[in-house]
Amino acid sequence: MATDRPTPEPLDSAASIAPAVLVLPAVAFDPPFDERELWLERLPIETAYEIPGADGPLYVTADTRVAVTTTGLGKAPAATTVAALWGAGGLDLSETYWLSAGIAGSAPARAALGSVVVADAILDWDRKHRWDPTELGPPTEGDNVNDPSPARDADRSAVEQLAYLPEDALFDVEPALVELARDAASDVALTTDRGVRDYQETYPDAPASAPAVDVGPTVTSDEFWHGTGVAREVDSLAAAYGIDPYVTTQMEDAATATALGRFDAADRYLSLRAVANYDRPAPGETVHDSFEGTTDSVALARENVVRVGLAVVDRLCELAARTRSGD
Repeated sequence: MATDRPTPEPLDSAASIAPAVLVLPAVAFDPPFDERELWLERLPIETAYEIPGADGPLYVTADTRVAVTTTGLGKAPAATTVAALWGAGGLDLSETYWLSAGIAGSAPARAALGSVVVADAILDWDRKHRWDPTELGPPTEGDNVNDPSPARDADRSAVEQLAYLPEDALFDVEPALVELARDAASDVALTTDRGVRDYQETYPDAPASAPAVDVGPTVTSDEFWHGTGVAREVDSLAAAYGIDPYVTTQMEDAATATALGRFDAADRYLSLRAVANYDRPAPGETVHDSFEGTTDSVALARENVVRVGLAVVDRLCELAARTRSGD
């Protein structure tokens, strides 16, 4: 249930608000897709500020250690929000840690629904070559040459690393921060849901387990892609970058990391994503029926990412305090 929120006001450019951690959920849509609400409920929010160019208000705790704002859905809004925050008069983000925290998809075999994954690498799915598989030319080594076209072509790799600055598609998260997040999450009790577990079990490849905390690569895309064939292509691109298998999929984190890199802050960035849905249908489902998961699976993911996120925020605040004191 929502509680009273402070009314956003203009931020005085002479102020010097320097949060230790800035939490970035993507959206504040209607439930269950409101990634911001639980943060505002569980943090001691006291003030809110209008930030020109940002997706929404910046909410700040009473001690100014933690701030929360949405990035917006997708890469362009996320990058724009980061730039707007960085350029806002009255905000000092020169030592701030940035934490993306929201829901995500996953391949069924790689995580239980409601699991929380700390990203150790972030791949931009949209920066690639994508070829028509029927026009790739003669089969190459590794192709099934005994299988006639077009069935053979459907299984051939239709995506490759972009020839132009391919390294810009992959962001490696600071290992020390990944380890900090993993350690912070180790004592967090994740919640479970019997109905979500029943839905999970409709996927034969899904783990027979409750939600857990894991570390692994995440893939960013502006596409709402969904389905087994596209997932094979995502696997192929992840393999080309040596980070396969990907664990989660989302729509903002590559852009957030890129924008922070432009401000020399990429080493202070973490991504937490909780699995709300699987990236392909269960047997008997269609892509349209399955792409959002269920209301309960989304709510479960939203709850668990905030549980883990609050523990990570505490550790980052401690780290920021030690850094600022020179310890």
